[in-house]
Amino acid sequence: MQKVPLELVKPGMVLAKPVLNEKGMALCAEGTELNATLIERLKRMNVSSVTLKGHPVDLGSPVKSTQQKIAEMQSRFAHVAGDPLMERLKAAIQAALMSEGAEDDEAITHQTEGVNDE
Repeated sequence: MQKVPLELVKPGMVLAKPVLNEKGMALCAEGTELNATLIERLKRMNVSSVTLKGHPVDLGSPVKSTQQKIAEMQSRFAHVAGDPLMERLKAAIQAALMSEGAEDDEAITHQTEGVNDE
């Protein structure tokens, strides 16, 4: 999953999260494949960025692995170790990171399957 400025979005990319306007109304649903018309419409609606499946755009910053994200999160929670509420929050964040990592792995697999078949 990758948040990308709308200027870098190309037709064929797929939304990983719904696009909402400033009032919280859905403009596009999760899983929508973007086309040129829809991208232009989102620009006219002042949408600045969208969250896409996989990592389709090189933004110049290295992508952290799921394990790196989890290790970073655990170090941030180190000072509240033992607090039951914080432990539950840490577990929920870890589960979300692992789920996001699984989605990214699946997207990479689908992207490389076509390349290997040719």
